Amino acid sequence: MLEWTYAGINFSAKSTEPWADDGGIECAAHSTLRQRLFETILTVIVASYEIYYATYHAKSQIGTSFPREYARERQGRPSVLRRLVLVCYALLWGIEIGFKIASRQLIYILNPCHMVTLIQIILLTFSSNYYTRGLYRLHAGMLNGGTLAIYFPVTATRLFPFEVELYYIQHILILLVPIFLLSSHGGYSLEPVGSFRWTIIAIATFRFYHYFVLQPFSLLTWVNLNGVLCPFQFDPFIGRYYRLWAHVHQTLFMIIHHKLFSVVARTCIQFDIRRSMYYIKRQDKPEQPMQQPIDFSDIIKDE
Repeated sequence: MLEWTYAGINFSAKSTEPWADDGGIECAAHSTLRQRLFETILTVIVASYEIYYATYHAKSQIGTSFPREYARERQGRPSVLRRLVLVCYALLWGIEIGFKIASRQLIYILNPCHMVTLIQIILLTFSSNYYTRGLYRLHAGMLNGGTLAIYFPVTATRLFPFEVELYYIQHILILLVPIFLLSSHGGYSLEPVGSFRWTIIAIATFRFYHYFVLQPFSLLTWVNLNGVLCPFQFDPFIGRYYRLWAHVHQTLFMIIHHKLFSVVARTCIQFDIRRSMYYIKRQDKPEQPMQQPIDFSDIIKDE
């Protein structure tokens, strides 16, 4: 039933390793079902505790309350620039889906970076509310995939002209769009650097997604979605327990990446020229009644 989504993948393409990165019977046989079941149960226990801890015990940390609504979020329709970014971003993602359908590799659309792209399109589309503000903070902890994809590109399955270039454009935008959303007066805010509540929830969500979405599809199709079926060639922990090692190094990497991204994003917002010009323009109107200067600190952190 799913064959049309992966019929274009060449499982016979071998590399220096006994299994191919894209999948195949050797890739599927890398781990036994018993080992996969053990790792899945262990992941459920760890991820469930992480969500429980982040939901109930991390509330005492400063700044971990749910991002609240700000007055300027109700200032009407999104800006022209934001709608333009949305149209271009959605068009690029549509072209990406078209490439996947044409090459009969649509199953790769399940990879985490494509899901993060979809989340960002949703955030660009809808105005800020209780759910989108939480979704923004959640997805901000999942941006590590964009950085990994740039440093360790997997482009062997991209056969059409401009498909490889589109790969890099998409993953660069994954890192830039969240910063744009912060500076576009959309009401979004990042988790305080000293807080780890949303970081932990993002890590737990990634665990569930890999083992309960990617793993079943990989076992049914023998397609190595994001390395859940067998390790990639560049994985430094190639071996029987590479997934357990991935829990360790990817957890650390997601924490470090999230906090470094927060610092970089806040630095970029401080040098937002459009915000400064808007503030100066309001100050240059003496004929209007005195108003309280706009406080932009809520873009950077919760009060």
